[in-house]
Amino acid sequence: MSSSKKRRLERERTQRREAIIRTARGFFTDQGYELTMVDKVALEAGYTKATIYNYFESKDDLFIAVVAKTFEKLARILEDSMKQPDVAYDLRSLGDAYLTFVEEYPDEAILFEEGRLGLVIGSMIRKEETKEPLTESEEEFREHQLKIQKLMTDIISGTIKKAGVEDKVDPFSVIMVLSSLASSIREIVMRGVRGNQTEEKTREQLSVLFNIIDSGLKHYEVKTLTQLNTGD
Repeated sequence: MSSSKKRRLERERTQRREAIIRTARGFFTDQGYELTMVDKVALEAGYTKATIYNYFESKDDLFIAVVAKTFEKLARILEDSMKQPDVAYDLRSLGDAYLTFVEEYPDEAILFEEGRLGLVIGSMIRKEETKEPLTESEEEFREHQLKIQKLMTDIISGTIKKAGVEDKVDPFSVIMVLSSLASSIREIVMRGVRGNQTEEKTREQLSVLFNIIDSGLKHYEVKTLTQLNTGD
């Protein structure tokens, strides 16, 4: 087979796969994971169910492919936000970026609340622990997830530096703890979306969270377990 034919076939394969993902995204965001049927996705996309499974190992694999595209968009928004010349390189920037993401992709933001996501990610982690190869969809998801984690680490490092406590804290411990705040930020934003509250109100609630964190960092002091127990 000539190299030009190989490139053409690969291009066609990519186009079909992308078309299936776009169609599946509409089903997952409109109907949720449980009500989405692969045969209906295939019918809407103009392919057979067998064709879908030529590109995706399972419904879970199709779902993670859709979420991977959503993570890619979130990573792009975070990255673009950090490139702005007047951006405050701290946790508030993370909140602003997530608000921008929800505004631009309100339907896809719902995917973060899909209960199946945690189970699919857990399955992927177990595969990595046992050295089992990931699917194409899982590889794409992991790539964008790691990019987001790297951006978050940089933002949190900036927050520590801005608080003037970089020499007083264990950076790794603080980064690990503050990284978990991503879910809190998402919850505050999505709660605002569900409650139809104004963006100004959501920003006010995020500001409360960030002020608490800033205050805690400025008074942060590394203590041993003995000191904590004795109150010293």
